[in-house]
Amino acid sequence: MGLKVIHRMTRCNSVLRILLAIALINTSLLSFAEEQSIEELINSTSKKSDRNYASFGFAMNEFRSIDLILVSGVQLDRDGEIIETFRGSFFPLTAQTYATSFAFGTYLTEHFKTEVRYGMGIRDDTLKGAMDININYWLNWYIGATYPVTDYMSAYGMYGVSHYDADVTRREIKMNVIDNQIPKTVNGQPSRLQMEEDLFGTSFSTSWLLGLDFGLGGPWYLAFEYGRLLRDTDTNIKVYQAGTYLRYEF
Repeated sequence: MGLKVIHRMTRCNSVLRILLAIALINTSLLSFAEEQSIEELINSTSKKSDRNYASFGFAMNEFRSIDLILVSGVQLDRDGEIIETFRGSFFPLTAQTYATSFAFGTYLTEHFKTEVRYGMGIRDDTLKGAMDININYWLNWYIGATYPVTDYMSAYGMYGVSHYDADVTRREIKMNVIDNQIPKTVNGQPSRLQMEEDLFGTSFSTSWLLGLDFGLGGPWYLAFEYGRLLRDTDTNIKVYQAGTYLRYEF
């Protein structure tokens, strides 16, 4: 009788162990299935990862902190060096120019992207009638993050580097001055000694931008951006940029 009881208890323990093992296996399988479902759900809802895009748009470039130095009597001395007479300085001046821009980029992940841009000026601005300025062209590389705010709108921020070149035209203007307490009119022009020949002293700068894009339906998006295109460390001139772009994702 005692042996039968012991044998039954042993069988019960074995059954409990088997049931426990089955339960653990089922739990592991369910957990794995749930993880797979979540992963599949993420992948199925991922709309941007590994996708490319191209955009085209227009931008307004605002120059800030320009120091316009006007001189007269520009000539060469015996050694071939430029000499000039200082007539006045205007600081800080701002200017607004307009440009068109093209971009090509790719989404590295659902919330991370990188792109290259090329832009060129299409309309310049004039400082005191003495200097026409514009951005001749610029080339950017950006990398940054994007995050969906709503189902149809995303916000993004990007940081990068830019190479740029200015388009500058110097002009002579009539200036009323006083020499030795005698008023007279002279031909003034921007200084070539106290100002950079091409406005900027450098051709590379860090850049940043912030933007919002709105889905128009399908692969089309409309983006609005604002940022700093460049900061010239030699002259401290800064160019801020606001733009609107139509983007196609594929």
